Amino acid sequence: MVNFVCICFQLVYLLLVLAFFSHITWAVKGNSLCKQTGMGEIRPHSVTITEFGAVGDGVTLNTKAFQNAIFYLNSFADKGGAKLFVPAGRWLTGSFDLISHLTLWLDKDAVILGSMNSDDWPVVDPLPSYGRGRELPGGRHRSLIYGRNLTDVIITGDNGTIDGQGSVWWNWFRSKTLNYTRPHLVELMNSTGVVISNLTFLNSPFWTIHPVYCRTIKSKSTLFF
Repeated sequence: MVNFVCICFQLVYLLLVLAFFSHITWAVKGNSLCKQTGMGEIRPHSVTITEFGAVGDGVTLNTKAFQNAIFYLNSFADKGGAKLFVPAGRWLTGSFDLISHLTLWLDKDAVILGSMNSDDWPVVDPLPSYGRGRELPGGRHRSLIYGRNLTDVIITGDNGTIDGQGSVWWNWFRSKTLNYTRPHLVELMNSTGVVISNLTFLNSPFWTIHPVYCRTIKSKSTLFF
């Protein structure tokens, strides 16, 4: 009887241990070392956007700060990747590119604001599958946050916000004064291993999140159109 009770206790303990670890995703490398992957992955390198001269007053244009920060972080792409931290504030910017092995992290009270000047959204070629602009012949404005041919990209945070300030674009569209197709808020092309979570996206100039020719995209965020 005592042995039976001991065996039952051991089985219950084993089930509890398995239940505790079942929500964690692990990747096993060739050297038998494991690391947690996904949204909880810790990048070995991290910088804050203010280190590159950004000012979160909602007025200063921070496009160069975002571009310079990501250019710097690209040097860590083969060293475990890096994180760009955006603290509380209102960070006005034009379009900028992401890189592979990057986490873009927004603080709870951080807001990335899209510029209301169309010159801050460069014109790029239409998608090959369209052969022309979605709304107009010719090119299209590049999305606020853009990336192509990327892998292992995380766009997340503590419920921060990405606001495209898109009303001006909708006004231009309705008045038929646009020269090119409107931009999306986030667009990723030919990319894989992308996670978008714990953020609010609102006021997009066109579509909000536009993954195209991509694989393995996971998204859990709040969208307002």
